[in-house]
Amino acid sequence: MLPDILKEKKIKSVLVEKEEYFDVADIKKNHPDLKIDIGRVIIIEKSEFIKAEYVSLLSDFDNAIKNIFKPKK
Repeated sequence: MLPDILKEKKIKSVLVEKEEYFDVADIKKNHPDLKIDIGRVIIIEKSEFIKAEYVSLLSDFDNAIKNIFKPKK
């Protein structure tokens, strides 16, 4: 996904060595329509971050699987 799209969604970000990383916790909490490649997550000062290229929209298949495995209340 393009960094500009994530910025439009107001996802928190930081610059590390002139590269922009986005806050994984913010994505998980506030943007259920996005998925991240957990193998590409980096940890900086006890927080998780990821580059925009490893964030994507959920596909129809992802949504179907997500609905099947909803936690029971």
